[in-house]
Amino acid sequence: MKKLLLPVSVFFLMGFSQIEAQYVAFDKGTNWSYDDTKTDLGVLWRASDYDYSTWKTGNAPLGYGDPVTTTTANGLITAYFIKEFTVDASQLSDEVELGIMRDDGIVVYLNGEEIVRNNMPSGEITYNTWSSTTIDGGNESVYNLFMIPKAKFANGNNRIAIELHNRGASSSDLRIDAYLKNPVIVTPAQNCTGVHVSCFTSIAPTVQTPKVIFPKEIAYQLILKEGDDYTEGGGKVGGLNDFTGYVAKNNSSTDGYLAVNHETNPGGMTVAEINYNATTKLWELTKSRGVNFSGSDLVQTARNCSGGITPWGTIITAEEQVTSSDSNGDGYKDYGWFVEIDPVTAEVKTYGDPNKKEKLWQMGIMNHENLVVNNEGTIAYYGEDGGTHCVYKYVLENPNDLSSGDVFVLKLESGLSGGDPVTKNATWIQVPNKTQADVNNLNTNAGALGGTKFNGVEDVEINPIDGMVYFTAKGLNKVYRFKDNGTSVSDMETFVGGLSTSYTFMTETGAKSEVWGDGNDNLTFDEKGNLWVLQDGGKNYIWVVAPDHTQTNPKVTLFASMPAGSEPTGLTFTPDHKFGFFSIQHPSANIALDVDASGNTIDYRGKSATVVFAKKENLGTEIVLSTTASAVKKDDITISPNPTSGIINIQSKKGMQNPVVKVYNMEGRNVFSKSYQNTQNSITLDLTKELNSSKLLIVNIEADGQVKSSKVLRK
Repeated sequence: MKKLLLPVSVFFLMGFSQIEAQYVAFDKGTNWSYDDTKTDLGVLWRASDYDYSTWKTGNAPLGYGDPVTTTTANGLITAYFIKEFTVDASQLSDEVELGIMRDDGIVVYLNGEEIVRNNMPSGEITYNTWSSTTIDGGNESVYNLFMIPKAKFANGNNRIAIELHNRGASSSDLRIDAYLKNPVIVTPAQNCTGVHVSCFTSIAPTVQTPKVIFPKEIAYQLILKEGDDYTEGGGKVGGLNDFTGYVAKNNSSTDGYLAVNHETNPGGMTVAEINYNATTKLWELTKSRGVNFSGSDLVQTARNCSGGITPWGTIITAEEQVTSSDSNGDGYKDYGWFVEIDPVTAEVKTYGDPNKKEKLWQMGIMNHENLVVNNEGTIAYYGEDGGTHCVYKYVLENPNDLSSGDVFVLKLESGLSGGDPVTKNATWIQVPNKTQADVNNLNTNAGALGGTKFNGVEDVEINPIDGMVYFTAKGLNKVYRFKDNGTSVSDMETFVGGLSTSYTFMTETGAKSEVWGDGNDNLTFDEKGNLWVLQDGGKNYIWVVAPDHTQTNPKVTLFASMPAGSEPTGLTFTPDHKFGFFSIQHPSANIALDVDASGNTIDYRGKSATVVFAKKENLGTEIVLSTTASAVKKDDITISPNPTSGIINIQSKKGMQNPVVKVYNMEGRNVFSKSYQNTQNSITLDLTKELNSSKLLIVNIEADGQVKSSKVLRK
């Protein structure tokens, strides 16, 4: 029976996941020989017996104009690279994974035979041949994957030769790095059912673009934004939208409260009532108001950052700012506390005295980030972003009542080494918290008692499957987990991340590899145990990590990229996990208008916004273009042929008024834009060049404030 070899992309599209293999022929960042003398070496240099002993050597990445380890000469049209390596053929899989980070085009030879041509024209390649397209932005750091048959390798010594071609005479950079290893072992995915929100095709690695980027299976809708008028009580929605919490009414996934923190000074919180219209498949905001934190018995809040939702249906907002002042003379320092909000009344909770609003004093003062409470309502976990940088546990005196309890700080048995726990064990050390002096200095006292400093503990969450506790340390660029045994901790380990750690995943344009980067901020679990990680540094991504992921057997996917200048904050799910809510904090004023699931053009340029996302079948309807005269039905606008070899025709029976056509590639970069005057019934575009570098384009037709968005595939 003939063996059928499927490309890696087919396995992923069939719902399979990956486990990284161990055999590596050569890795990233290793030594290469290179020629950057601006000399045409013809074809002889490709031969397996070519003498390159006089060439320079250096560790990759090699090139100029971008971050490199070895700097070559500038202004190169073509540069040449050679590496000798040894393989044990018995250890190779049927196909071997060659990963290459290239800027701009490459032709690769193995033992004298061409095995890869990427971003280069067909036909004869010479020294003076430019690459087909410019590689820029996030694509410059992506490792493109190629599968090489095992039969191409010799058992023992092998030689790989790469010629790297620039895009043009004005190019300011050139760079290359590569690795060779057995590919991922394909195994059935355990948690993807196809209809679940965690089942999606990863977006391609990218720098931030003018628009938010989601997987092709996902739609999103704008719920509220900074500056919107409140429907009750006067005032407007605040800025710097942060923690976003959905509290269900009667456990409903279609009717509830949405609380949004505002990380401003003074701080604030918006509480909105929202419900899902099953007919339109859209969310509707029926009421919105701001929480009043002022009063004779309560000092205003400051920098309401992250927070949490309690099992009994209240919202916790966290002050990420500590002060030494006591402006109302109540004996407690003004800022640096948790505050509990009743979303039904949008009021601060009271404890004991119904006329006295209080902050949660016994939980202690610190630069608070988030809070998570176990389902039994007996234990809470939180961390400090600044100050001690410690992890804390709070054991409630009475279930479902945070006003009194005991505080403990986490101390690792042997500390950290390189950001990783030296051993798997830790203990909880009790921190005094029963007097005003105790709670006013709780974080300082916790540090003095030996609490382990993790550097920026941004979030702590509980895995719904196994009950393990996860937390992220932004300064260490990692997410950790442990098992809480009461007075002690076991199984402490780094779960995911690391500044230079890269993960491989399948996108619409093939397998890609991306560095995890920094800025781990908010964490959220879905009910299947997938961990959603929101980053406020690096490229400001949202990642999803499978429950059976480990650092040696990674299972990581890339969910979203935020628009320029912004970061994602505070992801929360409805009880059925069909809908997720999060905020887009401080986007640039120069981001683009967009069209959400409602079909309307939305504008949150320079304004923090809160959105909902879901699988497309659950949110919104097909986007169609409308004009001021009348709505144009979906059949009135056509783009053909599709798929296409390059030429497309956009037609409208009723005509498009002053249309603007914009074309975006899969990375969200605008690659074509043109405005037309008056009424247009037909527009012809030549997208051959754009489709040569991207298998799929997004064509937006804007007219009269409305947009039709269509995918165009390369034939």
